[in-house]
Amino acid sequence: MTVRVRARAARHRAVPGPPRTGRRALLALVVGGLSSGGNLLVAITVTRLEPIGGVGQFALAFSFYILGSGLVRSMVTDSTLAAGTGAASAARRAILLGTVSGVALGAAGIAYGSSYLVFVGLALPGLVLYDYTKAIAVGVGTPSGALAQETAWAAVTGCAALAGLFRLLDAPYVFALWAFGGGLIGVVVALRRRYALRPGWRIGRAESRVALGFGTQFLLTTGSAQLALTALAAFAGTAVVGALSAGRTLLGPVNLVLSTAATLILPHLARSRAESRAVRTRVAVRLAMLVSAGVLPMTTAVALLPDAVGTTLLGANWDLARSLLVLLALESLFAAPAAVGFAGLRVEQASRLAILLGVLLGGIRVPVVVAAAVLSGATGAAGALAVLALASAVAWGGSYLLLLRRREADRARGVRRDPTDELADVVRPT
Repeated sequence: MTVRVRARAARHRAVPGPPRTGRRALLALVVGGLSSGGNLLVAITVTRLEPIGGVGQFALAFSFYILGSGLVRSMVTDSTLAAGTGAASAARRAILLGTVSGVALGAAGIAYGSSYLVFVGLALPGLVLYDYTKAIAVGVGTPSGALAQETAWAAVTGCAALAGLFRLLDAPYVFALWAFGGGLIGVVVALRRRYALRPGWRIGRAESRVALGFGTQFLLTTGSAQLALTALAAFAGTAVVGALSAGRTLLGPVNLVLSTAATLILPHLARSRAESRAVRTRVAVRLAMLVSAGVLPMTTAVALLPDAVGTTLLGANWDLARSLLVLLALESLFAAPAAVGFAGLRVEQASRLAILLGVLLGGIRVPVVVAAAVLSGATGAAGALAVLALASAVAWGGSYLLLLRRREADRARGVRRDPTDELADVVRPT
């Protein structure tokens, strides 16, 4: 009897399980590094080949790609990561959102004569599928699969960049090869994993309301950043957008590490959902400190970049970007605690509170950044972005911690509360 039980236990232990947390985090950082390097390479190539106005057009197109993929992550990917199941069927919703957004971007690109917008609009359905499959693999699947697809895209990006630097391709076509290469890889990976690829939206009303709430929240936050960038182009000129983009190009690795960390933050916070408020607060603070400590050396290195290195990377546009690096580095650094608070509200399904914060912060962002750019050019805009990033960190992180404290106080007093009324948790006086 004893021998049989031990043998069975040994066989059970021999069954491979999910990757350990440390290994998953390490692979996620490697995946983020490859993604960061590829995007940095294409951005540097375009920045070297284009005048500052062309860099501004590229920046607008790339930010719309970030907006589209982020919308899918908010409405589809995050809920799938939190649940840990349903990845195959949820891909249909990702493709639907990518297709609708891509058609709108393509039409806008044709209307305004921007080849960058046309290319990203055509490639967007595949690009959001790429981001979805990668995030699922890193968060709850097999991270080595994400590493393989990121390696393939990095190879395509490297070929496109080399063709551009050797003047075999113009800058818009370097961008096109990058975009269509990523989109094609995303489709191939989804097919290999047997994901459903026909666009559709088959979920219940409750799930749809949560998805729409988080989508609205994302559009009011990151969407307001995109609106601010578009308004900058309209009121201050594409040269200002180009200067900000040139500086942010060097911070691309930092921002993509933050994006990769966000994929791990959400399931990590979700696993502690049953713990006490003190434990969950420590987890959130520890995560914020860990991510901040991880990106601090990178932001410092970029802010102190020597002129020789900057000129090599950005060419003639280095002079415009150099004065903005410290302010833009602060903006990226403040994004770490904001990402933890943002993810925490998602875990708590506090959609109404998140929308309220998004409305407040988004309503401030556009006029402040545009006014600062009109008054002080690109330097004023970068300073405004840094201040707003600090305000966002305090708002998102503080709201999550306050929400946890209120809910624990209610449970201790035996107060019965509407589980959807998270606004009362924060604004009700003690």
